[in-house]
Amino acid sequence: MAIATRISCSSRGSTPATWSLCVLIAILSLALPIYGQGRGQGGGCGADLSTKVSQFETTSLVCESFRLQGPIDFNIWALKDNVTLVTTMVLAAPLSAGNWIGFGFSPNGQMVGSTALITTLNFSKGAVVTEYSLNGRSTGQVVKKTGALAFVGGFPEGVFDAASNMVYVSFQVNLTKSAAKTDSLLLAYGSLALDGSINRHTDRRSISAQIATGVGPKGNGAAALDKKAKVHGSLQILGWGLILPIGILIARYARAWDPAWFYLHATFQLVGFVCIIAGVVLGIQLAKDLQPPRLATHRGLGLFVFALAILQVLAVFWRPKKETKVRMYWNWYHHLVGSLAIFLAIVNIFVGLNMAHSEQSFRVGTVTLLAILVAAFIILEIVQCWRLSRQRRTQQISNDQQGFQFGGSV
Repeated sequence: MAIATRISCSSRGSTPATWSLCVLIAILSLALPIYGQGRGQGGGCGADLSTKVSQFETTSLVCESFRLQGPIDFNIWALKDNVTLVTTMVLAAPLSAGNWIGFGFSPNGQMVGSTALITTLNFSKGAVVTEYSLNGRSTGQVVKKTGALAFVGGFPEGVFDAASNMVYVSFQVNLTKSAAKTDSLLLAYGSLALDGSINRHTDRRSISAQIATGVGPKGNGAAALDKKAKVHGSLQILGWGLILPIGILIARYARAWDPAWFYLHATFQLVGFVCIIAGVVLGIQLAKDLQPPRLATHRGLGLFVFALAILQVLAVFWRPKKETKVRMYWNWYHHLVGSLAIFLAIVNIFVGLNMAHSEQSFRVGTVTLLAILVAAFIILEIVQCWRLSRQRRTQQISNDQQGFQFGGSV
């Protein structure tokens, strides 16, 4: 109004140029407040999320902005972990009382048949996030329903920033395990009815559900899965890669200390088998929450090797006596099946490390451990071959001497 008074936009004494300037100012005075209201003061993708998100760290997330009519900008930070397949997301959009914003997971880019997270404002609770099932186009077919999305670490958290009139919704979800199939993501906003129900959207937009992949942030739920995966791998490496091989080395190279070698061998094998069982139990639990690539190969090979381990344990109870002829075949079986199980287990350990994109230190430690065992096997095998060769030479000399004495007596 002050600018218009100074320029004097009255009909009397105004030139065409003055009228054009007045019209331009009027348009800008109307457009700029609307634009500012739509964008808010959230800072777009440059917004500081450290005070808006408490469930996980957000520095690794990839941000993109999407504009709807209004104009209203939706900012989405997202990243899909390439191991756990857990998707971490933060949604930010302007929100005021009496309105709602929605973020949907759709199988075909349409509203009907999708699952949506609707956020509203409550004077006492702040930002309230509710999960809805969109069963039809009418408002009566938009119903509250939970369980379609497999959230990790808890239900989505909403934080309203009064300074910028922006709401931030953060969560982690495993879309692979979710009942809601997701081919597209939906963005929408609208108003609330007097009774608090959701009116039809003012505008909506469908975007691709292709989310950037990488090493995702370790929130409460994702961190627990990551820790469980490391414990699973450590138990299998400890059992198959250390304890059982030591037991095998004892059985092959310590037979001179009979019967102590047998009890040591049995003890190591038993402890190793317990570690393997614990690792398998954790692996089965992990398979319910994680679906990384090559999981079928890792799981199938792991169960096959576990079956071989069970056969080895059962074979101990069916061990024939040393005096029987069958004992030789049993020894062959026990040796071959045990060696096959160790070999396949080590192969599967590296399949798991590669599948989990494990840290470099974890890989180096595993390779170092196996290298030490291989070196110990080579050294002990050389020593044993030398001893056997020496024994044979000594025995040959003894036989030759006995033969000479016998011939001399004739």
